[in-house]
Amino acid sequence: MKKASIFKRFLAVLIDGVLFAGLFWAFKNPSVQLLSIVYETILISQWGGQTVGKKIMGIKVVTTSGGQVDWVKAFVRSISKILSGLALGLGYFWAIWDPETQTWHDKLADTYVIEA
Repeated sequence: MKKASIFKRFLAVLIDGVLFAGLFWAFKNPSVQLLSIVYETILISQWGGQTVGKKIMGIKVVTTSGGQVDWVKAFVRSISKILSGLALGLGYFWAIWDPETQTWHDKLADTYVIEA
């Protein structure tokens, strides 16, 4: 399994973020943030480990054994992104020096982000 680069991961998050920023701006409703958790959970577990951003960047989320992520792991990973974003995003930056290039939410869900 070839791990995805930090740059590709960043661009995928940026693409998905732009989608939800547009929805938030259009509806001006904070519940759109909850929708992003549902979006990520469903797509990661049912669409081959990819969100729209990950699909565009050619990367995907898999279990640490290389298998398909089930909906429980996808939900844990999605909700754990809140933790990764705390403390100035340290949980996201963790992947830069982690030997397995895992963020905190990857570690909590036992997942890797790899080249698709």
